[in-house]
Amino acid sequence: MPLLNTCLEKSRPCASNRHTAFWLTVILSSVIISPACNAQESVENNNPTSVQDTLLDVLIIDYPCDVHICEGSRVQTLIEYYGADWCEPCETLELMLDSISGKDIALIHHHPSVNDQSYLNHSKARFADLYRLIFIPSIVVDGDGLLTGAGQGAELNQSMASSNVTFSGIDNLSVSNGILNWNTSSIYDLQIWKLESVKHQFDNRMLNNTATDMMIVDNQVRVLNISQWISNSTSRLVFILQSDETPYLRSLSSSSTGDKELSESEETLSDLFLHDGNYDAAVVTFVVMLLCLLPALISFRRLQKQVDHESE
Repeated sequence: MPLLNTCLEKSRPCASNRHTAFWLTVILSSVIISPACNAQESVENNNPTSVQDTLLDVLIIDYPCDVHICEGSRVQTLIEYYGADWCEPCETLELMLDSISGKDIALIHHHPSVNDQSYLNHSKARFADLYRLIFIPSIVVDGDGLLTGAGQGAELNQSMASSNVTFSGIDNLSVSNGILNWNTSSIYDLQIWKLESVKHQFDNRMLNNTATDMMIVDNQVRVLNISQWISNSTSRLVFILQSDETPYLRSLSSSSTGDKELSESEETLSDLFLHDGNYDAAVVTFVVMLLCLLPALISFRRLQKQVDHESE
């Protein structure tokens, strides 16, 4: 009784071994190419939601506010920077971001990494769940555009100049003696991000506009006492009105992804292709592996013909 997966005739290759190389090639190519194909199909099957359908409005109030009634000021651009104190490429971007100022720009410095002392779970949720990012550093512009890595981050000024987003949705918003008053015709809740200056964990410098807390105001609640929530160290409040739709980020750079660090080691390969959008590595790997197998396939085929000839 022959054993399983063995051949009766020693002088003739068995059918299972004869096709081993062929099926190995097929399986290898399927494993490598499948994630990229699935990601591409996912992008093609989903109709991207425009920024005007997701990020509706953004207002800011700077602190300390010297007037009795602090009116919310609408911005032209929302920049969400995702970094970490342990990330070396982040320092270059953070120094560049410190030079960006203006009443028409809202900059939020997020720390989604659990390894940071200034880690914020709300930033983590926005990073991983809302935008589905996996790389640090990353910059999201107006909830629509993405710059990944220090190399692409250097193109931020150019990306801001080409933005033509117009925010609207909050009819009026003010804070007086810690009492928030706001109004909107939309059906969505209001997010309030509290920003402060936080000391870098390793370097002797401050991280401005760092998100230290976030609260959600129900759409039906138009007056709310937030005096206990605002602290003396609060430098700015950012009010965001955003829909429940999942945003689809588009790359704002034509260059390849620069230096980057994986923020979560448990991300799968398919997630990497889906979110990064770069399939060059998969294609190159497949071609290299195929070229490595090609000599063995040729030799096996020649040996198979020789054995068949001798058996005749």
